[in-house]
Amino acid sequence: MENLEISVKFKPLFQLFNNDFHPEVDTVIITGGRYSLKSYTVSIFALVSLVNYGWNTLYTRFTNMSIVDSVKPEVSDKIDLLGLGGRVVDTKTHIEHGSNHISFKGIKTGSKGQTANLKSLSGFNLFINDEAEELPDLKTFKKIFYSIRSTSTRNLTILILNPTTKDHWIFKEFFEKKGLKGGDNCINGSVMYIHSSYLDSDINRMPKNILADYNKLKIEDKKEYDSIVMGGWVSELEGQIFPSLKRFTEFPGSDDPDDPGYIHYFTIGAIDTADEGTDYFAMPIARVYGNRVYVFDAIFDQDNLTIQESQVQSKVKEHKITHLYIETNSFGAYFRRRLMELMPQIEVFGQFSKPNKMARIIASSGLVKTYFYFPKDPSPVMEEFIDNLTRLLKTSTKEDDAADSTCALAAYLEKYHGMFKDNE
Repeated sequence: MENLEISVKFKPLFQLFNNDFHPEVDTVIITGGRYSLKSYTVSIFALVSLVNYGWNTLYTRFTNMSIVDSVKPEVSDKIDLLGLGGRVVDTKTHIEHGSNHISFKGIKTGSKGQTANLKSLSGFNLFINDEAEELPDLKTFKKIFYSIRSTSTRNLTILILNPTTKDHWIFKEFFEKKGLKGGDNCINGSVMYIHSSYLDSDINRMPKNILADYNKLKIEDKKEYDSIVMGGWVSELEGQIFPSLKRFTEFPGSDDPDDPGYIHYFTIGAIDTADEGTDYFAMPIARVYGNRVYVFDAIFDQDNLTIQESQVQSKVKEHKITHLYIETNSFGAYFRRRLMELMPQIEVFGQFSKPNKMARIIASSGLVKTYFYFPKDPSPVMEEFIDNLTRLLKTSTKEDDAADSTCALAAYLEKYHGMFKDNE
């Protein structure tokens, strides 16, 4: 117990064991950089909640299919630190104390991004998500948040993360909407914010070479120091292809051709079929007004092509799509033939794409940044699509499906519709 190290920044977290302390708080956002003791402290909190208060905890990460090899050792290491070796039972997937437990469960359960069946969970009142920056969207978060529904004690959700870019849904949902800039230690509505850095820990316990590197980085690259070491939100990542996107709140002009305010447009979808198990079927849908392209809807999931046939037909009917572009590599050629059979009334254009996908994306990225607009308040699907688009780096080797389909649309409009030759 003498080696226990908890920063005063985390005092409000432990005060939540008192039901009279800000009873409105049901979410805790914990941010920080390297060596800020985020996971360390929350592991202690989880064990104290189990042994002293009888709380049941769902402890998760998103991307690790085998969570017992990632966050569980972090918690198990604290058992002896707290002197609990003889009081809890540490199994492969649980830490148990009497009838209560901490359960370690991954959210992403398969290679195609399937999420665990969390609707069946019951009895948990504490949800902890480590490395929450991996959560793809608000919809996935809410799916788990709504599963934490004890009726006998405080329900609490804790997100632990290293901040990334301000385009991330967590920043937009929990910071931007509340007028916060990050680095906050406060309570705002039902959310508690805790931000820490290595400066809040005992730096005498840090490896001297790491501390020296931090001090050097602070002088030589202040931007990277603020982001990686201090855990600040940044406008863009190094090598980010789409650090920002133009946004819109409504379409220009009226939809009624008889209205004086009507502006001519056509609606198009660009399809990139999923070639591998981890790829997404991506289809941005846009209205084209002159040189301006308003991407307002999308299909973005990992269902099989049979299901996608039906989805595409539904979107064509719903949005009155008149043009479809399909990348005909791999399964794309077959899919184009099927759509031409199913929807002979619309133009279905196919093109085989050359190798070096990243080069193609970069070549058309300027068109997207200049002429494309995306919803300011996107639907959950569009939010996931936009997140996938903006997270792409020049060094990325996967998760490029949104960018590939969007840039393919730009290249197609430029080459076959003669667009973007003039200024806006």
